[in-house]
Amino acid sequence: MVKKNIAYTKARKKEGFYKEARKINVRARSYFKLKQLDAKFSLIHNNMTIIDLGAAPGGWLEYIDQTIKKGRVIGIDLLEIKKPKEFSKNIELIQGDFTNLAEVDEFEEDIEFDLVLSDMAPEFSGNSQVDRGRTHKLNIITLDFCKKHLKKGKNCAFKSFEGEDLGYVIKKAKEVFNFVKEYKPQSSQKKSAEMFVMCFRKR
Repeated sequence: MVKKNIAYTKARKKEGFYKEARKINVRARSYFKLKQLDAKFSLIHNNMTIIDLGAAPGGWLEYIDQTIKKGRVIGIDLLEIKKPKEFSKNIELIQGDFTNLAEVDEFEEDIEFDLVLSDMAPEFSGNSQVDRGRTHKLNIITLDFCKKHLKKGKNCAFKSFEGEDLGYVIKKAKEVFNFVKEYKPQSSQKKSAEMFVMCFRKR
């Protein structure tokens, strides 16, 4: 498994968007995923309240911070998001478990968002079936979060993976949102099963 991870890291460093991220000095290649999703679906606007679930290392936060002049953006992750001073005052960082918000003191229980975003994935085991199942479980937790904390009529975008449980995830998303679309941005690796579930107009 270590050999697989080393090979994956080496292959990723040769990938075009990884090189581009280094070239323009952004935190992660994930920056381009959100940039392309936003260009396609016009997700991010000034004066929005946004949350980025699983925000480390901060590539999506960095894109949002460069895109809006004013707004409130919360990034939450179990991992520390480094170099917080690089962000503007629009960005708030919380280190904690979004699947157990009752234990996260910094999170406001009654807050509602205009947009919920997630490029989150579980720690990979090396077993693709297990990893996809864990991802789909996180997708359902994200949808439950939207039920409670996303404003009516607003949108959500989250990462998922193709697999036998994706149909169930899409079905549950359609129960919460009026329109649901699967989309794979160019910056997602072609060989990867990674894709994004775009959810519009919460019921």
